[in-house]
Amino acid sequence: MTTLSLTAIRVGDLVRSVEFYTSGCGFVLEREFTTPTFRAAIVRAGSAGLELILPADDDVTDPADHGNMLRKFVLNTADPAATMSRAGAFGGTVITPAAEHPAYGMTIGVLADPDGYELEFVGRTA
Repeated sequence: MTTLSLTAIRVGDLVRSVEFYTSGCGFVLEREFTTPTFRAAIVRAGSAGLELILPADDDVTDPADHGNMLRKFVLNTADPAATMSRAGAFGGTVITPAAEHPAYGMTIGVLADPDGYELEFVGRTA
């Protein structure tokens, strides 16, 4: 059996990103570490996680070029609107407010993290 453990993404400010994902989105900080080429932190939501990487030689004033391949991260939460509101207080930007979609039986909203990665917040409606 194979499981996906981590997805690694480049960030512009490691402290800001850790705070956004932990305090804003409810992830848990697993560990931080430094290598000769980057500093990183691993944050987890359940068994899945993100490795937030700040390259040592990167010009952090340049925003990351996400290209056109990575679309979004999907996060399941009991209350998408509340989670998005909390994440917004830690640097997130709402792209699409959380709204009920009766055809899917879900509430869905989209927010960008401080580096522009899209996060889709999904929760079942009663």
